[in-house]
Order: sequence, then C-alpha cells, then structure tokens
Amino acid sequence: MRSRDIVRKAWQITQVHLKKLIWYGAIPSFFSVIVSSVYLAYQYNAFKTSPFFSNSAQTHDVLGTAKTVWGVISSHTTAFWIILISAIVCLIGYIILPPIFRGTMINAVMKIKNYEPIEGSVEVGVRNFFPLFEFSLLVGSFGVTTLFTVGSFILRWWGENVFFVALPVLLFIAMVGLIISFLFTYSEYYIVLKNKKLIKSLMESAILVISNLRKTFLMFILVILISARVILNVILVLLIPMLVVVLSSYFASVFWSTIGFIFIGIFGLAVIVVSSYLLGLFHIFTTAVWVITFFVLTSKGVKPVHDTGMKENLPKANPVQHQPQVPHPVINSPESETL
Repeated sequence: MRSRDIVRKAWQITQVHLKKLIWYGAIPSFFSVIVSSVYLAYQYNAFKTSPFFSNSAQTHDVLGTAKTVWGVISSHTTAFWIILISAIVCLIGYIILPPIFRGTMINAVMKIKNYEPIEGSVEVGVRNFFPLFEFSLLVGSFGVTTLFTVGSFILRWWGENVFFVALPVLLFIAMVGLIISFLFTYSEYYIVLKNKKLIKSLMESAILVISNLRKTFLMFILVILISARVILNVILVLLIPMLVVVLSSYFASVFWSTIGFIFIGIFGLAVIVVSSYLLGLFHIFTTAVWVITFFVLTSKGVKPVHDTGMKENLPKANPVQHQPQVPHPVINSPESETL
C-alpha cells in the first residue's frame, strides 16, 4: 500500500466514524488547551517581570507575589475553592485521560479497519494506562515544552551569556529527542495492539523503523507537515478571538465590568471548544495513519490465509495404477466348431 493510499484510507475513517471517535480526541485536547494557555500565561508573566526584560533594576520578588496571592485568596474564599477544584479537575484531565483515550483510539481505529464494532476499546485503554503513561513521560522528557521551560529558566535567571553557552546542549538534546521519537514511532501500537511491555515495544518499534526506514520516514515527514498546517489553523483560530477578547476587555473596563467578564468567559470557552475539536480531529487522523501503516508493515511477511495449511488439509489422491491388460480368451461358438 502506497503512502497516498494510507492517507486516503485514514481520512476516510476519520470522516465516516468522526462521531464515534471525536470524544477520544477532543476531551484530552480540551484539557491540554487549558493547561497550555495557563502555561503560556505563566511564561509571559515570568518574562515580563524578570530582570532581563524589565526596564527597572528591581528583581522579581517571589515572596511579595506569594503574599499578594494569599491576600486575594483570604478575601475571596469562595472563588479560591472554585479555582482550586477547577485546577484539580484540569490536572486530572491533563495527566490521566490522555493515555487512556490514546489506547482507546488506537484500538478503536484498528477495529474499524477490520470492520468490527468498537465496543471494549475503553477497557483496552484502561488496561494499557501505565505503559502508555510511562511512554509519554519518556518522550516528553525530550519534548519541546521541557526544553523551552529549561531554556526560559536559564535565560531569565542567569542571563543571555549562560543561555548561549547552554544553547548547543539544548539543541543536541532536541536532536536526540527527535531521533527517539522517530525510532519509537510504533511503540504505542505494539503496546495496545500486540500487548507488549514498554521495553519490548521500544525494541520492536526501533527494529520495525530501521527495517522500513524509507516508508516510515516518508510518513513521519508527511505527518509533521500535516501537523504544521493544523497548528497554523489553530493559531489563526486563537489569534482572531484573542483580538476580540482584548477589545472586549477594553470595553469591559469602560462599561459595566460584570457584563464584560461574563462575555469574555463565554467567548473564551467557545474558543477552547473550537480549538479542542480541531485538535481532536487531527489526533483521529494521525492515529488512523499510523495504525494503518503499522498494520501494513507488520503484516508484510505474513502469508495469506488461503495459502497456509491448505495442502496439508486436503486428502491425498491415490495415484492411478495402470494394470497390464490381460487379453480376453476367445470363446468359440458351437457353429464355429461344426465348421
């Protein structure tokens, strides 16, 4: 099967079975968008108040910030408990749900490909939670978010000189992470579909990638290009509403603040839902691409069913034994005897 056929089949699965699979991609994306927004807001505030980007010579007072936060909490107890419960729910949805729904989607897509009902896929995702969670930790240690966090921390606290010294090390770690992500492309599919342990799945994935380097590399580049396009679409979806939010916050400061905050909250929630839907759609498509690719590569050396064991099960035909023809004796009739 060619790469274009795999992509066409994956997109067909995404379109036809979108209503069944969208929840497994959109719900983790919903919590991921919320946590990512909070993370970006934290990075923005940290850079804004750091001595490196601040015009003043004052350093960021962590203790003063803690006292300010405590004062706000003590004066608004109800809001604090609402925020705390929401934060716990978001952390649970961000940490626990993605491995479960990832395993569920992989198993469901494979069942759809084999024309089987997807019942029982959630159970498969729950059973494979720990190996998938460990795999996400392994890959995430070399991810973009980790390296960006470490780099921004070095830049804010030790300045640009130390940052440029550490930059080659960070780039080297990024290259190692990219190679690891490439070699371990099929690890999740070995865990879910072949019921392999984590270490065994990593070894099998590396062997499968090296054995099919060209096809895997083409699919890897294709998925990266599709990812870049989807990310650009999500950024455009987010930037336009952000401008509207800025304008609405300005009008909220001029007019009645309560109405402005309610409008901003509803509009922000709508933006998060739309972004989660787009990211969920993208997760379904990429999962279908890799599931079909994994099936094609792992089934390459398997003989068809109609060729295996057919000759052994057939009864052996006895060879036709050609016996020598015996000449029939000639019986003389009475008329011939009289003659």
